[in-house]
Amino acid sequence: MGKKTLRWEDTHRAPIERIGLEIDHVAWFSTYRVHHRVADTFRRGSVFLLGDAGHVHSPVGGQGMNTGLGDAMNLAWKLASVLGQRANGDLLDTYEPERIAFARRLVATTDRVFKAASSDGPFAEWARTQLLPRILPRALDTRLGKHLLFEAVSQTGIEYRDSTWSEGHAGALHAGDRLPWVAPAREGDADNFTPLTSLDWQVHLYGTEALDLGPTCGAHDIGLHTFPFDAPTEAASLERGAIYLVRPDGYLGGVFRGPHAKDGLAQYLVSHGVRGRRARA
Repeated sequence: MGKKTLRWEDTHRAPIERIGLEIDHVAWFSTYRVHHRVADTFRRGSVFLLGDAGHVHSPVGGQGMNTGLGDAMNLAWKLASVLGQRANGDLLDTYEPERIAFARRLVATTDRVFKAASSDGPFAEWARTQLLPRILPRALDTRLGKHLLFEAVSQTGIEYRDSTWSEGHAGALHAGDRLPWVAPAREGDADNFTPLTSLDWQVHLYGTEALDLGPTCGAHDIGLHTFPFDAPTEAASLERGAIYLVRPDGYLGGVFRGPHAKDGLAQYLVSHGVRGRRARA
C-alpha cells in the first residue's frame, strides 16, 4: 500500500475544540514523526557526537536543547583542557559515559510520556482529561513537587558520580555532583557560584583557613576560594573543612576530607595532570 498524504482535514478535532481554538485558514501543513533514538557510542577516535547527532526524542518536557547544551559544555572544556595540555588525555574518555547515560534515561522517559499522552482508549482519555488535571497541579504545588520539577527541567539533578575522574565524598555530597549553590552570608557579598564564571578548575573551602593550600593550588595555577560556614552552607550538605575541587563546568571533580585531605588534592592534581588556564603549555 502506498503512503497516504495527510491533509489538515485528516487531523483530529477534539483537542482543538477542547481548548476553544478557532482556525480560519491554514497556510502550511506537514506531518511530524517522533523518533526516540540514542547513538551506540558518543565517541569513535577523534569523532564526538553531541546534541541531536547523538540523541533524538519527543519534545515532551522541552529537554532537547538543554541536553544538547549540556553535551557541548561537557565536551568543550575537556577538549580545551587536553589540547591546552592542562589535563591528561584520558579526560576525553569521560565524555561518553557521563553524557550517554543521561541521554538514554531522557529518551526512555520522553518515550513513555509521549506514549501515555498519545495512547488510544477510554482509560487513557480519562487519565489525560480528568485524572492528571486534578492531581498534577496539586502535586506540583507542594515544596517537594516544585523541587523535583525544577531539578528535572533545569537538569541540575544530573550527576557524574561513576566517572573515572570523580573521587571522594563528604557526607551526602559526592564527587560528580553539581556544586550546590549557597547564598552569600551578607548582602553585597559574592556567592559561591560567582567564581564559576572563570570556567576553570578551582578549590572551594567552607569555614576554614586556606593558607596551607596556597602552595598546592599555586603550583597548578588553581584558584582558591574560601567561604564562611553558616546555616545555609550546612543545609547545602557542604562540610566544614572539606576540600572541594570544582571542575570548569561546576561539577565536583574531587572531594577530600580528614587529616590527609591536602595530600588527596595534591595527588589528584598530579595524577590527572590538572592545571588552571593560567598555566602555559
